[in-house]
Order: sequence, then structure tokens, then C-alpha cells
Amino acid sequence: MKIVCCVIVVAGALTMAGCLPAAQPVVTPVTENATAPIAAAVRYWPLINDFSAGSSNILPGENVTLRWSVSDAAVVTIDNGPGRVQPAGSLDVAPQVTTRYTLTAAGERGVSTAWVTVQVAERSTFMPDLVITGVTHISGLLYYKIKNIGAVDIGQSETHIFDQSHMLRDTSWVESLKAGEEKTLPFTNYDWEGYKITVCADGKKQITEASEDNNCYVPSFGFKYNYDFGQYASRASWRGSAGRLKYSDGDRVAGLAVKLPEAVAEDNQTYRNVIEMVPPGSSFAWLEGYFGDWQEQWQMGGYMLPLELPYNARFTARVGLSAEARGVSGVSFLFGIQDEKGGVKWWPAVTAAYDGNLNSLDIDLSAYGGRKVMAILRVEAGADPDNNYALWIEPRISQ
Repeated sequence: MKIVCCVIVVAGALTMAGCLPAAQPVVTPVTENATAPIAAAVRYWPLINDFSAGSSNILPGENVTLRWSVSDAAVVTIDNGPGRVQPAGSLDVAPQVTTRYTLTAAGERGVSTAWVTVQVAERSTFMPDLVITGVTHISGLLYYKIKNIGAVDIGQSETHIFDQSHMLRDTSWVESLKAGEEKTLPFTNYDWEGYKITVCADGKKQITEASEDNNCYVPSFGFKYNYDFGQYASRASWRGSAGRLKYSDGDRVAGLAVKLPEAVAEDNQTYRNVIEMVPPGSSFAWLEGYFGDWQEQWQMGGYMLPLELPYNARFTARVGLSAEARGVSGVSFLFGIQDEKGGVKWWPAVTAAYDGNLNSLDIDLSAYGGRKVMAILRVEAGADPDNNYALWIEPRISQ
């Protein structure tokens, strides 16, 4: 137990007034409408002494404790729930999906950020999960691939095929599938005639799965989906550690996002269809853009809706630094998907240093087939505050 000793100085004499047990501090978040004490004069750049999570991996439904300590900040906030908080404290959170919490400390001399990621195990950790991974046709006969992507073996099931009128046309019986096992099976009583079809695993919904939303597959024979991020860069929603950003109107203080007709990368090669993202001019700053399906309205501008991803889609891009970024030690590139409930899935970051080489991203999005999502491009600077000219080369989602 901590002991607090009170010391009183009276007329130059030192007197011990007594020692009492110290009460344990109780820290509560500051609501948006509450007034937090603000220092009269902040002389230094905000310093984040600590920002950590009690655990980086939890199960669905579990709580995790966030702890933080900040110096020389007027306002401290944590996104994804907590909001505005005191400069030091702790708080229990219960994310339902893997979540990155970003702490932002703002003062008169600038803004500092830090983040922690809490990984939440998916339901497939404890249950089976059937998906259709592909459909092919040979001489009119249809074959499909079915896979158990869960972590538990599964017994016999049925796969159904529906025509464009949603009428059941054929059933294929599937023997047991072990966790991670995939099989290729035929529909023997249906001759495909070139019309749109839908193939659904566990057609009678007799099996309890980790997800009931990924059973059906709509093949697109000969058609390839292509979403070009460069085409929608001017329509995307941009923000960073310095706040919201207007496309192409930023600067080195606020950050910059712009599509370039061509750019010279660190390998001295010229590339087309490039999005350049420059985080705000401070160490460990970040910048990200949210991309969706742009809808034009006649004489009224337009608005951005979520993308409906096709099945078997992939995100691909090459990333690296501009030739102007000579000397930069490293910039991290991240791709993320925001689902219908607002949860964000981030894939592992690719860090590019000025070494004359580009890096590649190739991300399987098949788990999001048929779902409506927003796609996110994000860059994070390292310790170098200047010349963080990050290039996304030909970023696209394709089938």
C-alpha cells in the first residue's frame, strides 16, 4: 500500500503533519461534453510516455485494459470508443473484431500519436466453416471446389445450385471435410447453358458454422472485376494525424494525397497510375484514404457508397518511395477493409525504406465476397519527419 506523507513548512520550520494510506486513483474517461483541465501554457511537444493494452490477443466477448500516460498535452483522445480522456489513466474495452486504437495528444506545440492493436480471434477458431472457392465448366458439366476454412472437422453436407430465377436445379452430396480440407466435386444432373447461377454450400443450413454469410458463390465466367483506386482518389475521404484532409489541397503540415499521371520511384523507373500520399510533417504521422463506389447525381454532385466485392477478389499494388524521398529510413503501407458494422481488418504492414527496391502487396479478399465494404489505403511515417513521399503504384481490386 502506498503511504502519503504530508509535509508543511511553517515559518521556515519543517513539520510532519502525518502519514495516511494513499487512496487508489480512479480514472474515468472524459465525455465529449465534459471540460478537462487544460494547462495555461504548454511549452513542449506532447510526449506519450506510455500507451499499451493489457493483452494483444483476446477471445470474442473478453475485455482488455488500455493504459496510457501523456505529458504536455492540452487534449488527449482515443478513437474507436473511449473518446476524450485524462492525460493518464486506464480503461477496459471489449472490441468485437480486431481493432487498432489510436491515441492522439494535442498541445500548443503540435500533435503526437501512438497506437496499439488488439487481435480478436474469429469465430472460425472454434467452429467449422464451409465456402465455395471456385466453379468451372467442362463440356457443360459444372465442377465446384468446396473448402472447410474453419478449425473443426465437419460431417456430411449438401451443396445446392440455383438458376437465375433462384430455383433449385441440382444437389451435390459432400462427404466429411477436415479442417482446412478442400475437394473438387461435380453437379451430375445439371447441364450449364451459359446462364447466371449461384452455388451454395450447406444448402439446407443444417450445419452450425462460424459464418453463414459466406456459403454462396456466383461465378463470373469470362468477366473480370476491376476497381482502380487511382480513378477514385479524388472522391475518397482523406484524413490523417493532423485532421481531415482535402484531396490535392494539402501541404507538408497537413499532409498530401494526390493521383499523379506518372512518377519516378526510388528504383529510378517511371510509373503510371500512382497515388502519392505524404503524411503530415512530423515523426510517426499517418495518413489514410477511404474508398468506395462513387455514385453520380445529375446536377447534384455525387456521394460514396460501400463497394460490393465480388467473390475471389484480390487487392494488389506495388509500393515504395518517390525518388524525392532519398534518405528516408522507412514508411509503412497498410491496406484495410471496413465492414458493414464499422469494424476494420488491417493486413500486415509492408515497410519500405529508400533502398532502390519496390515492394508488392497481394491480398486475398475472398472472405469478403458479396459483402459491402470500404477499402482503406494508409501510410505511417517513421522517425523521419520529412520527405515521406509514399507511392501506391497501380493499386486495384480485381477478380
